Amino acid sequence: MENQADRAFGCHPDLQGKAGTTYSWIYQTWLEIRNTCEVELVTQIPKEGIIVTLSGLLHSNFRAGPGQFVVAVVADFLPHPGAQVQILQNPVHARRLPGTIFVPHWPQQCLLPRDPARGTRVETAAFFGDPVNLDPGLADEKFRADLFRKTGVRLEIRDRPQWHDFSDVDVVVAIRDFSRAKHLAKPATKLYNAWLAGVPMLGGSDSAFSAEGTSGVDHLTARSPDELLQQILRLKENPAVWQDIVDAGKKRSATRSRETARNTWIDLCRSEFPRRFAAWKKLPGFQQAAFWQTGRGIYFLDRKFRS
Repeated sequence: MENQADRAFGCHPDLQGKAGTTYSWIYQTWLEIRNTCEVELVTQIPKEGIIVTLSGLLHSNFRAGPGQFVVAVVADFLPHPGAQVQILQNPVHARRLPGTIFVPHWPQQCLLPRDPARGTRVETAAFFGDPVNLDPGLADEKFRADLFRKTGVRLEIRDRPQWHDFSDVDVVVAIRDFSRAKHLAKPATKLYNAWLAGVPMLGGSDSAFSAEGTSGVDHLTARSPDELLQQILRLKENPAVWQDIVDAGKKRSATRSRETARNTWIDLCRSEFPRRFAAWKKLPGFQQAAFWQTGRGIYFLDRKFRS
């Protein structure tokens, strides 16, 4: 009989559950590409070469030196004007900032997909994340009791050790709030995970969800608690709708698998970063100086007007 470990996707047990940002972006990437690319994991910033690090680990006054080409993974931090390239996890944010690169976040470690034996039943909805990132109204016991009374569906908030396990989940709820904020700094990881797990997702107005998916096709959107309740009831009462969303998500999942993420990073490390570094070294001093000054202004405005 197939066991859960056999069904897990791309499993590094030491990164199962909630890994810190450094582990998620730097250590995990190194683990995945170390046998394919010439990459080295270090504890101090080298004096020269292509350096991939988190923007949040750079000192506020840091600026890449003459022999350094710094790629700053912004993640949940802010872009750093001292790096030549910013890696952003939201495509809408990347389109707003010139010269940046959108790189989808890795999907969840050790992901266990939904058990096919559950069919199209809708009994359990789950939020995978820190409770602070779920709309407070949805986390309220009164709302969840009301949801169960009206739909027969339980909304659970899964603890960190369970973030990889979708085996008994029928609907994923991923709603930070109902404010319609764009959440430019946030990725669509919850959507990727739902696609890969074979579970329909109910999301909020996050720009990453609408940029990478199509509401009504590969996920659903709710803009109020009442609409969330109605969408869950719709999935429960219409198995064909539930299945159509799952099928569309499965088609999209190939573009956000661990293999796809790995290939993206391999291409960046082998081709894109060296190409950009070579182009940087050819720039005359006054153009490099203009780059630093322009970057400071752009990232200041980005921070001021981010929503």
